[in-house]
Amino acid sequence: MIVKIYLRSIVKDEKEHLAMFDTNRDGDIDNLTTKAHAGDKVIWKLDCCSGIKSITKIYSKHEKRNVFESNPKKQLLCKGFTLQISKSANPGEEEYSIEYILSNETKVVIDPCIRIDPPGISK
Repeated sequence: MIVKIYLRSIVKDEKEHLAMFDTNRDGDIDNLTTKAHAGDKVIWKLDCCSGIKSITKIYSKHEKRNVFESNPKKQLLCKGFTLQISKSANPGEEEYSIEYILSNETKVVIDPCIRIDPPGISK
């Protein structure tokens, strides 16, 4: 299955934040936990009129990795990133970082989370 995470820059209390929502119908500002299953593909994409010039990097914040066996890869001809979750990934959570550049050239780093649910748990 494919889980897409859409990104949009917003200003709240005069500070830059990242609004995120996914195809599981979950959404949050700066700290979305996206649910996936072993074997799923996760795609990060810019939302329409996102205010983001580009995503520069997405990477795990942990030395011992569960979800991110490797860092997500930039998609060619697209402003998104893709991660194929291993079919043998164990249930659990992993925090990661998204680095991106706003349309005004400001660099921002946000730290959301991905959770792998056990088999049989719906998203």
